[in-house]
Amino acid sequence: MYMMLLTLALSATPAALTPQQHVEIRRVEERLLAPCCYSQSVAEHMSPVAEQMRQEIKGMVAAGESEPAIIEHYKALYGERILIIPSGDTGRMLFALPAVGVVLGSALLFLFLRGALDRKERAAAPVAGAPPDRSREAFREQFDRLEDEI
Repeated sequence: MYMMLLTLALSATPAALTPQQHVEIRRVEERLLAPCCYSQSVAEHMSPVAEQMRQEIKGMVAAGESEPAIIEHYKALYGERILIIPSGDTGRMLFALPAVGVVLGSALLFLFLRGALDRKERAAAPVAGAPPDRSREAFREQFDRLEDEI
């Protein structure tokens, strides 16, 4: 059925499309990967397959097909892999993964720095039975004497 619609759409493509139709064509092209290598969108890729898809999309839009219907047509032909952003849970997971990574990385960094600070404080703490550190008191006494002389 789609092939018949596609043939009809391609043969009946009007010369002038509305600005809204151009926007819809561009949106569809940017949502689909070129099936020859799956590396670029149909809008960007310069292969014969991508050019054919651009013409098909233009024809489908001109024939009144909706964006979801066109996407479903290409999903039926090529599977989910044709989509730049997968639909459903996979697409949501792809967007959530970087945020989860940042949160986990921040938490690990916080725990590492907190542990390092705790180790430094324990190393600087006086050992039981050791004489107290009098360097601060000695400095203060020296400062007071210099202040009295001036």
